Amino acid sequence: MDKFIRQKHFIPKELRYSIAFIIISSLVAGILIIYLAKTLGNLVEEKTLPVILIMVSYTIVVAIFTLVFSHRFIGPFERLKMEVRLFRAGDYQKRLTVRTRDDVYIKSFVNEINLLMEECHKICSSRTDFTKALDPELMDLLAMMEKGECTKERLVEVLVLFREKVRALAGKNSS
Repeated sequence: MDKFIRQKHFIPKELRYSIAFIIISSLVAGILIIYLAKTLGNLVEEKTLPVILIMVSYTIVVAIFTLVFSHRFIGPFERLKMEVRLFRAGDYQKRLTVRTRDDVYIKSFVNEINLLMEECHKICSSRTDFTKALDPELMDLLAMMEKGECTKERLVEVLVLFREKVRALAGKNSS
């Protein structure tokens, strides 16, 4: 039987802090609502009013927190999807942006994606430069062959020079 290997999944501090803030804020709001309901219940001397007030107030608080924090957590992804589509369409200078009020964890995620996009841009630029550098050489070789101006020795010489150029460019692009 294979041994069970326990994997550790680390949650970044930023995300833990955001979630803790949501939970603590909800608990504090609940405590305040209960305190206000008890105080109001003592003043009015009715038993059902505080319970109804607690339920309605807490539902409103949870709904507000849900709207605010879902907007901070989920809201940026539609904008990010659009920016990624622009990058995929060929706008390789495009980078993802975040708003100042977006969650810290989303900001760190976007920074990582921007680094990845920068690497993709470098690779695409290298590929384009590589193609631009070799295309004239290939066209000259093709023209020479079509005109029938090349002997076997001249063809071998041109191909050896072409091979050296390819290696030189490949070495330059890999660094």
